[in-house]
Amino acid sequence: MARMPINFEEAYKISTRYMRFNSSHPFISDRNRFWLLKILFFRAIALICFAFLVNSIVNHDVKAKTYTEAIKNGIMAIVAVTVTFKHSILVHRYRLIKNLIILIDRDYKLAEGLSDDEKDIVSYYVGKGVQICHFWLISAGLTSLMFPVKALFLMAYHCWNDECMLIPMFDFTYPKGINEYKDLWSVYCATFLMCFLFDIYSMSVYIGFDPLLPIFMLHTCGQLDLVSRNLSKALNEASTTQERRENLKRINLKLLDIYRFVKDVQKIFVILYEFNMKTTTFLIPFSAFQIVESLRHKEITLEFISFFFGAILHFYIPCYYSDLLMEKSASLRQAIYTCGWEMESDIEIRKTILLMLTRTSSPLVIKTVFYPICLDTFAEMARQAYGIYNIMNAAWG
Repeated sequence: MARMPINFEEAYKISTRYMRFNSSHPFISDRNRFWLLKILFFRAIALICFAFLVNSIVNHDVKAKTYTEAIKNGIMAIVAVTVTFKHSILVHRYRLIKNLIILIDRDYKLAEGLSDDEKDIVSYYVGKGVQICHFWLISAGLTSLMFPVKALFLMAYHCWNDECMLIPMFDFTYPKGINEYKDLWSVYCATFLMCFLFDIYSMSVYIGFDPLLPIFMLHTCGQLDLVSRNLSKALNEASTTQERRENLKRINLKLLDIYRFVKDVQKIFVILYEFNMKTTTFLIPFSAFQIVESLRHKEITLEFISFFFGAILHFYIPCYYSDLLMEKSASLRQAIYTCGWEMESDIEIRKTILLMLTRTSSPLVIKTVFYPICLDTFAEMARQAYGIYNIMNAAWG
């Protein structure tokens, strides 16, 4: 049996440490001027990079008809908006997120008194959540670090061949007054540092934020499994009618808590995942276009290959676990119906069963503004992304 986690902070320390790094952790108590200045500093870095990228796209790339450069800069501009949006949710919705974590910690505490088989169920879903944290650490970490490492490696390579030159981390055209002096060592160091800080900030947001929704959904799946497991025991192992009533009452209250938990999760993420679905529809074909164009020039852009697969899984992972949540809620409804209620003559027990069936008539699922987050939605997004790529390839490939 896996060791039971003590609390959310310990179990998912990869995510929580990066949230503390960018000052978005919901349990930060010192929300003082220094905390505010740190938040504003990160936001300013993202805003400046976004402004420079848009300036390069509008005033240079499109006018020069260098659409490959425009698309590449567009990818980074979308990332700048996305990380700012995610960071804002962590900062401004911290009370709701904090309450959800407190509820998870309460369930972990209660799990210490469960049987070994039930502890295994909780540990299984915790392990899945930890795997997601590790995935984002590897995916976001590799993708983010490839940009500065590639620039430094190319500079070292050219210097080794006595052709020393300054290689920018993000190769875009700066506004007038900066672009003319970008080859000066001091200006180069300043712009490289700005891009590097934006890169690290983006990485910390992806690692800190993106595991949260899958973790919440996995925790809900685990609680649904426990409820389904306890339903048959509630009626079969109780010796008196009063005991069966009390058992069903406790299960019904737990079910109510689960539905409230999912409702609060929905409240936090509904707008964000509508936004994510739309941006991912463009990020996938944009990054694929970059990969194909580089191959046509006999080059390999490792950073965009990593970005491409990260963009796919960025929306696929929530869709997969939201689909699992729907499956578990459907299984719970089936477990309620087959718990043996037809053998009970007590009217109160039958009413409780009917109430539980009514509550579970709508499957649990996380929704965007217009769509449920599920594998069907992911498939539709992938079809749209493929259509956009075909148009781009026909027009500019």
